[in-house]
Amino acid sequence: MAHPAAPTPAAPRSSAPSRLAALRCLGALILLEASGAIINATIYASMADFFAIGREIATLANAGAFVLLAVVALRRPVLLNARVLTAGASIAITAGVICLGVGIVANNSLLTLAGLLCRAAASIWLTGMFTIALSTLPTSRSVLLVAGGGAILSSAGCALIPIGWPTEAACAILALCILASLALVWRLAEPSLASIRQSGASALQDLKGFAPFAPLLLCVFLIATASGYAIAFNQQNNAPLVTLASDVIVAVAFAMVVIDKSQKSEDRLFSLSVLLVVAGYLVAPYEIASAEGTTNSLLGAGRDCFYLLLWILLAFTGRRNLFMLLPMVGFVRAASSLGTDAGAMVGHATNQLTASNPQMAAVFASIMVFCFVAFLWLGFRHFSFTEAVSEVRLVTPPEIEQIGSHIDGACRLLGKQHGLTPRETEILILLARGRDGKFIAEKYVLSYQTVKTHIKHLYAKLGVHSRQELINLTDQTIASAAGQRRTE
Repeated sequence: MAHPAAPTPAAPRSSAPSRLAALRCLGALILLEASGAIINATIYASMADFFAIGREIATLANAGAFVLLAVVALRRPVLLNARVLTAGASIAITAGVICLGVGIVANNSLLTLAGLLCRAAASIWLTGMFTIALSTLPTSRSVLLVAGGGAILSSAGCALIPIGWPTEAACAILALCILASLALVWRLAEPSLASIRQSGASALQDLKGFAPFAPLLLCVFLIATASGYAIAFNQQNNAPLVTLASDVIVAVAFAMVVIDKSQKSEDRLFSLSVLLVVAGYLVAPYEIASAEGTTNSLLGAGRDCFYLLLWILLAFTGRRNLFMLLPMVGFVRAASSLGTDAGAMVGHATNQLTASNPQMAAVFASIMVFCFVAFLWLGFRHFSFTEAVSEVRLVTPPEIEQIGSHIDGACRLLGKQHGLTPRETEILILLARGRDGKFIAEKYVLSYQTVKTHIKHLYAKLGVHSRQELINLTDQTIASAAGQRRTE
């Protein structure tokens, strides 16, 4: 499988740490997917009788939270503190499973919703961390093996999750999956997150780099619609039909990708996922009120093939331009959540019509396949995933360092212009690079209160009132200096 060029690592990595990093990413992906399967097969099924709309509300909240992640990564990357947010995610999932367990047992909608929202917050941060960790793997092959192996193993494992688990057991395992995934990836992602915090605001001044990926959001929405339809269609005991047939299809697709050495292997994988989804929709009218699961298997296989492609694309986007990665993850996963909600609603409507009007239920499936094919035909005849990734501007480690040096230079210039002391200028540089007061106190062996006093004084001299205003002032100084260099 051919891949776009990625930046060369600054220093060679030994094979043992690289293999360990790949294994940690593989384990995290399997656990992340397992947590989603537990939610669909057990948690949602347990709450269907008293709070069926909760799954749609939670999925919409997922979309909003992913958009928030993208906006923060674009506009306020200084807030992306790996340790703080990972600790927050750990607290959120712990509180979430407690609320879910108590809420479902007591048939309490508010507690259940609170649990779903806490779980969503933890999963969103985990997804961002995992994608960053995946992009740090040193070779294209390791990224492919993790994404493909994780898709196959997680899908096979999810098929073995029993329906009707006790709620308490499902909640406990859900928490363990997310906590273990966070533990596996956060140290891998932390250095990259530090670079994003320090230089992301300056590196993403120009949003034109996202233009090649605009059609991707529509595509993700359409595939996720098929996924949501498969989850809801012909549900048994309020849980989705799951078969191992889709795993076999995904395994064959993965083998084809590994063998394929052409420049268009990503586009071929996309074509396969589209064909599987179309086949699933075409079979659906013949499986109304059936438990055979052919429709679910085909749609699920199409979804898994596409998500395999998506993980690969996101990882290689991050390898070319680290600063684009989290915004891409946020917007792509938001589109996925919205599509899943839309497809699930159509699937539930189909199930309800099955008893009273099976012909109308078949019409629903026909409409889905028509819309899917029509949108893809109109929007993706000339779109290439391989070319989209290749168009991402390559940001190399020296450029990242150069961005950091621009921040330092701007801070020193501001220090001279506004009469900052040498210590205040040093603290300004660290604040502009995303460091907090505790880090500064440890670096310069000062008390935290002394650092707060320095920050208060430099804020007053610069005429700013918040960290964001300080960063904006630094960015303006960098842009002004760049403009002066161009005119000289």
